[in-house]
Amino acid sequence: MKHVKFHLNRFLRRVRIHGGEFDTSARAMYREGMASSFRADLRIARRSTIERKQMSTKTTIKRLALVTVAALGLGVLTVAPSSAAPQLDTFALSSATGSTTVGTAVKVNATLTFLQETSSDSMTVTLSYVQAPAGISIGEVVINSPATAATTDLGSPTVDTSTARVAKVSAATAASLNKTLEITLTPTKAGTYVIRATPAIVGGGTPASTFKDWTVTVAAKTVGKSTAFLKNAGTFPVTDTATADATVSVAAAASTSAVARIDVASIYGTTGNETASAADAPAVVVTTDKGLVGATNAYVSATKSASLAAGLDADPSFWIFSNGDVGKASITVTVGGVLLSTKTVTFKGAATALVATVAGGNKSWTGVGAGKTSLYDITATDSAGTTVAVPSGTLTVTSSDTSVATATFSSANETVTVTGVKAGTATITVADPATTGKATSATFVVTVKPNKPTTAPTITFDKTSYAVGEVITMTVNADMADSATAQLFTAALVTSATVTTVPGATALPSGATGGQHAIVGGVATYKFYAPAVSGSFTVTGTGGSDIDLTTLVTAPTVTKTVDIVNPGVDAATAAAELAEAAAQDATDAALDATEAATLAGALAQEAVDAVADLSTQVAKLIAELKKQITTLTNLVIKIQKKVKA
Repeated sequence: MKHVKFHLNRFLRRVRIHGGEFDTSARAMYREGMASSFRADLRIARRSTIERKQMSTKTTIKRLALVTVAALGLGVLTVAPSSAAPQLDTFALSSATGSTTVGTAVKVNATLTFLQETSSDSMTVTLSYVQAPAGISIGEVVINSPATAATTDLGSPTVDTSTARVAKVSAATAASLNKTLEITLTPTKAGTYVIRATPAIVGGGTPASTFKDWTVTVAAKTVGKSTAFLKNAGTFPVTDTATADATVSVAAAASTSAVARIDVASIYGTTGNETASAADAPAVVVTTDKGLVGATNAYVSATKSASLAAGLDADPSFWIFSNGDVGKASITVTVGGVLLSTKTVTFKGAATALVATVAGGNKSWTGVGAGKTSLYDITATDSAGTTVAVPSGTLTVTSSDTSVATATFSSANETVTVTGVKAGTATITVADPATTGKATSATFVVTVKPNKPTTAPTITFDKTSYAVGEVITMTVNADMADSATAQLFTAALVTSATVTTVPGATALPSGATGGQHAIVGGVATYKFYAPAVSGSFTVTGTGGSDIDLTTLVTAPTVTKTVDIVNPGVDAATAAAELAEAAAQDATDAALDATEAATLAGALAQEAVDAVADLSTQVAKLIAELKKQITTLTNLVIKIQKKVKA
């Protein structure tokens, strides 16, 4: 085998290999002798040795670092602090601001958390004022542990509130603790309160948490509404408990004792019932146009107006006195310059007039004889028209015509009884027998009518016609004394159509009492709806047993008819009739037009024929004229020829 020799010096001239890589390249390319290969391996060994040395140094440093960290960690875990204290504490308020009014409490929650190493580890929260209105009490703000606060307490935390402004928080066992406290401010002054809550570690040490400020804006209370109630004399309660005005009606004679009292109360807010403080009370003015009013229960100081300045009394009382004024007093109550209410007290004077009225349920037309009497109530009024007591003693009663009616007075029930003697009228006079301070007499006219009518009753309607469904007012007239059961007809009135009574009105009598009618002042009135169908509506009746047949030999038959119309139907009928007439007129007009058109056609044809005849005649005349012209022309030509010749 022939060996190929490489010349090293020639190779080095062409390829420049530097560094450790030269050994590798040389080992790959130079294979001539073992010496060269060995040299290359030595170089590789040296390089490997250097790398191992470097790696060994780095690994050692890392191991030393890990050992050191582990040692430090173990040292921390094994070394206990020199003294136990709360750790990792936090402190926060649920809100930084608040608002309220004077006297109304406002609250904020304060949450304190920390880790306890022993059960004796505790922290406190202390309250202090950074800013507050002048003159306040330190006790306006307190801190405590609310029973209803949402907390997550571990262990058994307790709160020491003996000072009301320092809360101490601790637990029976060592554990993490989360306690919610409640700070309450009940302000007595308006203004701005800045309350600082500062956490601290019991026994010393600096907590991780810091103080928190709570800013509260306090507005002054304002009187939102007031009340005033009037009370009768003799019923004045010690305190204001009235919720409505009493009716006060007293004698007008002057008296030093109060006859009524008005209690005024100024109240905070618009719907509350808390009486305002005296300092906040507005001014109150009470005036009256009759009687007197005073701010004290003393007649000598009473005048037409009494007042109380602002800031003195939030629930004052005013007394009303009688001084001889007669009539209804209008008493105004003004609070803070605004009219609050008007009260009324009636001062009754002496009787100045007597009044007679028909007693309820009695007759306005009196009958003749026993059992046909009428009663009249007698009352008295003072100069202001107020009803007062009837003058003491027996009033005198006289009749202008005792042959028509007589009258007597009963002082027991203050009534006059009138008895009819015969048909006619009489004037009854009721007089006060007093010689001084005499009340004006009462007079009234009594109408006496026969117990049975001597003429036939009549039926009338309030209109001459009614629309269907319209209200009809029908009156039965009888010239007789008042009677609740006047048998005017033998049976119920007969109507040509069924009717429905208007609600609240008296229905037409029917059944066994159908012929009886309640006559008052000579009439009985009924209201019902007109029938729903148009036409004539008739009411008929035959005279009954309460008709005086000594005058009327036979029982009369009473009848009355009225028209019932239906405007809508009638209007439609009239419109249909008008439309029919208009259609007939239109038909006649159309026929006339047709005849006129036919005549016009005939005349037109005659005109055409005449024109045709005239045209024929004109054509003949023109033809004759042409012949004459031709003849004349020929003659002229002949003449011209003869003349030339």
